[in-house]
Amino acid sequence: MTSKKEVGQEKGFVFSSDRPFRLFYHPASSASLRVVLYLRCRGVPPSLVKLTSTELTTDNRGMLVFTMPEGDPETKKIGTKNLLAFNPEGRVPILLLSNGRKMTQSGPIIDYIEDCLPTGADKTMLPEDPWMRAEVRRIMWIVAADIQPYQNIPFIIQAMGEWGMIKAPPLTHPLRLHFVRREFGAVEKIMCQCAGKFSVGDEITLADCFLVPQIRNALLAEIDLAGEFPTMSRVWENLLEVEVISGVLEEFGGIVQPLAFDADKFEVYARRLGSG
Repeated sequence: MTSKKEVGQEKGFVFSSDRPFRLFYHPASSASLRVVLYLRCRGVPPSLVKLTSTELTTDNRGMLVFTMPEGDPETKKIGTKNLLAFNPEGRVPILLLSNGRKMTQSGPIIDYIEDCLPTGADKTMLPEDPWMRAEVRRIMWIVAADIQPYQNIPFIIQAMGEWGMIKAPPLTHPLRLHFVRREFGAVEKIMCQCAGKFSVGDEITLADCFLVPQIRNALLAEIDLAGEFPTMSRVWENLLEVEVISGVLEEFGGIVQPLAFDADKFEVYARRLGSG
C-alpha cells in the first residue's frame, strides 16, 4: 500500500500532507475553476493541495486585476501585493510547491498534479480508450485555446480601447459571441459523436472540467444553450446534478459567472473612448 510520503516523489520532492502544494486561485477565474473541479472530481485530498484565494481589484478600465493575499507569507516574501512579482503572467491559477517551484496555466498544473498521484489511483479523468482520450483533450484545447482567449473580457476591453475594435457592451460584444458560438458549434458536433451522460462517455472527464467554466461564461453572455447547442445543454444539466460539481459552482458564485468586470468604471472609460 502506498503511504502518504511515497506519493508523488519527484527528484527528492515529496507530495504529501506534510509538504502540500498550494494553489493560488480566485473564484472570478475560469482557469482556476478548471483546476478546482479537477481536484474535487479526482478526489485529491484538500490536505495535499491547499487552496489560497488571491484578492481582486479593478483598474481604471474596469478590468479585473488579481493581487496577492494580504499577510500571506509569499506576499511578505516578495514585498508587494502585485501578482506580477509572483507570476509574470499576472494571472491565476498558480501551483506553488513546498520547494518554491511554481507552475502556471490550468493544463500543466493538472498534468503535474496527476503525475504526482500514486500509480493506479482511482477516478482517473481520462478514458482508457486512446481515441476517447484524444476526444477529451480535443475539447479541452478547443476551450482553452480557441474560445477562452477571444471571449475574455480583458481582451475585449483592451481591444476596444487600444486597438480600435468596434465599441459594444463587453459581455455581448459581437467578437466575443462569434468565437463562443463558432467553437461551441464545433464542440456540439464532436459531442454528438462521443458524449454519453457527460462530454465524453458516461464518466466525468477533464473535458467536463474545462467545459463547465466556459458554459458559465456563455450563460453570462445570454447564450441560449438549450436552443443552440442541445447536446451540450443536456450534458450541462447532467453535470449540475453531480453533487461535487454543484458544490464547487456554489463556492465559485453560482451557475452563471458572477463577475467579469466593473461596469461603472467601464462606462466612464467607454465615454472617454467615445470622445477621443
